[in-house]
Amino acid sequence: MRCIGILMLVLFTCLISAMWLQAQRTTPPASVNPRMPRFSRKPGVPQTPNRLRAQAPVPRLPATASHDIIWTTCPPEAEALDSAVSCGYVPVPLDRKHPQQEKINIYFELYPHQNPGPAESAILFNIGGPGSTTTGLRFGWVPIFWGNIDAHDLLLVDDRGRGLSGTIDCPELDQITSTHFINANDTALWDPAVADCAAKLGDAAGRYGTGEVGRDTEAVRAALGYDKVDYVGVSYGGVDVTAYATRFGEHLRSIVLDAPVGTPRLKQFAAEHYSARAEPRMVRLICLRSPTCSADHSSPDAALDRLIKSIRLDPVEGDAYDANGNLRHVRIDEASLLYYVIDNPTGYFTSTGELLAAAASLKQGDPVPLLRLGAEGSFRVVGEDATNFSEGDARAVLCIDTNQPWKWSEPVSEREVQYEEAVEELPSNYFAPFSKPAATGLLFSLYSRRCLWWERPTPSSPVAPPHATYPSAPTLVLTGDIDAVVPLEETTKVAALFPNSTFLTLAGVGHAGIEWSQCARKLESQFLETLEPGDVSCARTPEIVWPAVGRFPLLAKNARAAAVDPDGNNQIGQAERKVVTVAVATATDAVQRSIIGFGDGVGLRAGTFHTNYGDGSVWTTTLTNSAFSKDVTVNGTVTWNYGGALVADLFVGGSGTASGSLHVEGTWEAPGPVGNFKVTGILGGKQVAVLVPEA
Repeated sequence: MRCIGILMLVLFTCLISAMWLQAQRTTPPASVNPRMPRFSRKPGVPQTPNRLRAQAPVPRLPATASHDIIWTTCPPEAEALDSAVSCGYVPVPLDRKHPQQEKINIYFELYPHQNPGPAESAILFNIGGPGSTTTGLRFGWVPIFWGNIDAHDLLLVDDRGRGLSGTIDCPELDQITSTHFINANDTALWDPAVADCAAKLGDAAGRYGTGEVGRDTEAVRAALGYDKVDYVGVSYGGVDVTAYATRFGEHLRSIVLDAPVGTPRLKQFAAEHYSARAEPRMVRLICLRSPTCSADHSSPDAALDRLIKSIRLDPVEGDAYDANGNLRHVRIDEASLLYYVIDNPTGYFTSTGELLAAAASLKQGDPVPLLRLGAEGSFRVVGEDATNFSEGDARAVLCIDTNQPWKWSEPVSEREVQYEEAVEELPSNYFAPFSKPAATGLLFSLYSRRCLWWERPTPSSPVAPPHATYPSAPTLVLTGDIDAVVPLEETTKVAALFPNSTFLTLAGVGHAGIEWSQCARKLESQFLETLEPGDVSCARTPEIVWPAVGRFPLLAKNARAAAVDPDGNNQIGQAERKVVTVAVATATDAVQRSIIGFGDGVGLRAGTFHTNYGDGSVWTTTLTNSAFSKDVTVNGTVTWNYGGALVADLFVGGSGTASGSLHVEGTWEAPGPVGNFKVTGILGGKQVAVLVPEA
């Protein structure tokens, strides 16, 4: 988040302009980089309400509010959420050593409380980014806090350099990151664009660090006149909170940190270390929680390790279709496997859940499933608006916040030498199970390698001042156990910095729990009200068991057979029960690709599918000669509703079956325990009554 301060190449904020539509479920979800929070169709995401009031009142601010605020007309999208919203700018010095010189206007949106009298506090929400707007994500965040806006105001602030706060606009850099598939050898494109962006900023290139953001945030708080704020920091927003809390902790009523980045990540190679070491756990838990995947892969760590070693020695190359039916040439070496497939789980952990089955197919001489994952991971985002996401700002923040393994005073050629020397000095297993070259190359090293050509002509305020003191404000820290972006090994260290913190791990939750989990939203909202998390039992069990794949059978005979339904009158034998498994997989595979893409694509082996998203409450996917294995073709329709119910009517043919029709009922990607699809129908003139796992 897409999502986080861990920026990826293809940046999720192409979604921001579509978020309102997605919140209303009127458009298909886009491909997304999971390093950022993703706003798309998911059971349990609250519908966006409209709090339009009869008449928009004058902002009800504390008496100490400043007259220096520059009030402005709010965007229509903000007024659609709440006609009482107020919007404005607070001017701050671009360079605080020269406060009378150039100013930068920090943009905010204030959603006022409903109760009479003054607000108890302002809930200050920030995802940090860096690079992405906060206010532009309003349709994703604001509804989550409606329950708190009875007594609390909600304050969204765009950090300097992004959103509507003096966006850093470096078109060449944004163009490369949005339309080019960067690989380990693309330094010829990337490095000059970074250098040009830094040169464009000149002396200001070092003025966008998060230490400055913390001081900007205090200027907004003081201007609005709040004595206390509740600071909610998601992902890199945790760095924003750190910068503020270590300077202005007396103004914090409470702190909520959701998948927080903090100062532990800003050490040399720490970001790459934490994420690379957490990838196997993500793959393992996704597989072992799925009855389909776990049946075929009892030792996920060992299987993943074998795949990595195999790809390291013998990269895979070929053509594959992405989720939108575009044929692409794909080369998967260790770096691209790490970045595009494992670290960048498309959809809701689609690539993660399919990885081990794809590895098994590769071992058997079938590279198609793995190549498809590579094609789907390395997608394009065209026409990005810098106010939605600014790669220039991402560089200006990440390159400055991080303790780099080189001296800024040295020329780039010497920095490169120092970088390679620092990598060489790392333990050989520092990024295990991945190699040092894969983890420190251009693809994965967002914090270091991509900063070599940045300039820092003037020092920036550090994230936390020397010998920082962290406040004793009540603090809730949440982490997901399948979050490999900011994993629990890191978030535990962040939580330990805050002396009055409660640390909770959310089962089955990826990066940024507030976006994935009703449990996270409930706990955060409860904490903001009472300063206690309350009943935390919901954190222990996954709300949704994400679907995974056990195998990609070339032929139906290689599939796992569906189980006989003891409550039905099944007449088909094992061979046709394998066909049923393949037919159901064909249907769910198309729906999965409709989450990743835009609804028009091709089957794994052949055929096509088209998804009509309607108003978003019910999706209808039509299969035309789709094939998950070579000898079984599937035609028909699949409907999937907002609550997770899935119904399919499928016509099955091909050389691998006696043919017939199937009716499938069950749930998919739905909250609650995993059940079975109930499949009935006729194959080869015989009654079908079998069960296939729903995940």
